[in-house]
Amino acid sequence: MSDPLLRTDSVTKRFGKLTAVSDVSLSIPEGGISSIIGPNGAGKTTLFNLFTGKHAPTEGSIEFRGEEIGGLSPHEIVSRGIVRSYQITNFFSELSALENVRLATQADRTGFGPDDFLRHHASLSDAADEAEAVLERVGLLDVADQTAANLAYGQRRHLEIGIALATDPDLLLMDEPTAGMGPEQTNATVSLIEDIAEDATVVLIEHDMDIVMNVSERIAVMNKGELIARGTPAEISENEAVQRAYLGGE
Repeated sequence: MSDPLLRTDSVTKRFGKLTAVSDVSLSIPEGGISSIIGPNGAGKTTLFNLFTGKHAPTEGSIEFRGEEIGGLSPHEIVSRGIVRSYQITNFFSELSALENVRLATQADRTGFGPDDFLRHHASLSDAADEAEAVLERVGLLDVADQTAANLAYGQRRHLEIGIALATDPDLLLMDEPTAGMGPEQTNATVSLIEDIAEDATVVLIEHDMDIVMNVSERIAVMNKGELIARGTPAEISENEAVQRAYLGGE
């Protein structure tokens, strides 16, 4: 069996007297779609924040491709190939969808500095071509010239995903990617997630159990900061501890 892409060993995160994540040991294999689920307040988002450098672990370790990343800065973690779908997507509302993705592409290819704002966009034609390809992949090529502020809600969510994809991640963490979407937008987003998983590892936090059970190869379940179960969708759906957590969880 190959080594996991991402591994946590007894990771704990405390905020004062509150323990948000408690002694979590978890392995995410490379490839496909994994999901982390649990009731509200289970610690899922805090765990994502630990993966992406927003918080440093209080105890324990986090390894990516066998190297410790716990406590690294968000920028350093992105450079390793871990991207959260909205971590770098405080997009520029006044810029077009294409310009937002192009900036992310340019930053990933060469780094980004003040001089880039002074360069004519024609000098960045390669980045623009790549940005167009990303927009086509996320279904936004027909609105490439619209400002981000004028996009519909579902389109903005896809733009966020596109900006993340522009960095060419090895591991894409997606926190509630279908939240607030109608059925048509949800179906389009699920199809996009499945497409992304063909060439990157995807980890979802998702409350829609139909989505989780249909797209996930592996599921980890948290409750009150602890990891209480992990397995295939069939195994999780039959797990009594999981059923209790959802019936009586926070």
